[in-house]
Amino acid sequence: MLVSVNTLGMRQPQPRNKQYLRKFLSSLFVLARCLIPDLFPGNKTKHMAETFYNYFGQHLNRSGFYDRVIGHAKTTSDASVGRSFIEFMDGLKGRCSNWPTNSCPILISLDEVHVLYTRREEDSESQHSLYSLFRSVLSEVVTCHFGVICQCMSTASHIGSLAPSKETAPSLRERNPEVTLPAPFTELPFDVGLIDNPLARDQENLSSVCSLKFTVRFGRLL
Repeated sequence: MLVSVNTLGMRQPQPRNKQYLRKFLSSLFVLARCLIPDLFPGNKTKHMAETFYNYFGQHLNRSGFYDRVIGHAKTTSDASVGRSFIEFMDGLKGRCSNWPTNSCPILISLDEVHVLYTRREEDSESQHSLYSLFRSVLSEVVTCHFGVICQCMSTASHIGSLAPSKETAPSLRERNPEVTLPAPFTELPFDVGLIDNPLARDQENLSSVCSLKFTVRFGRLL
C-alpha cells in the first residue's frame, strides 16, 4: 500500500486520490479472492492461517501478488470496497468449517504509514493528507468486518500527524467535543513490559514465544 501510493505520485486533485485509495482496497480484496481456490481447498481457520503464512512467506509470491493488485487498481473502474470485501469473506467462509462469528479475523497492517501523512508539494493547498483521505475511505466501510493497523515504527515520531488534536484535525467526527478518541500507542519504548516480568533462562518454549501475550511485552507491536 505505502509503496503504491508513493511511487504512483498521485499528482491529481484530491477526489482522484481518494478514488484511487478505494480502487486499491477493492483490488486487494478482489485479487485475494482469486487466490482462495488454490490456497484453501477446504479447511479450518488455523490451517488457513498457516497456508496463508507459508504462501506469502515466499518473496516471489508476495511481489507477484502486489504487482497484480497495483495493476488492477490502475485499470479497474470498480471502486466498491464494501462489495469486494463481502465477496472475499464469503469465499473464505465457504471453505472454512469453523469460521469465527464473534470476532474480526481479517487484519490489514500498513507499515511505515508516515509516508501517507507526510505533506507533499501537490497537497500544499489542501488540509487533507493521504493518510486523512485513507481514513475517510475506511470510514465508508466501517461496517465491514476487517481491521486496519497503522504503524510508523521508529522512522518517524510525528504523533500530531497520526493523532491530531480536535483543533487541527480535518475530520468533523474528531472535532466533535462529545467524542473522545483514545491516544494510539505510538511511542512506547522497547521492552516496555519486561521490567516487572523479565525474561529468564528455560522459562519459555517455541509455542509460548509465538503467542500474543509474549510478543506484546516488547512494546513495538502495540
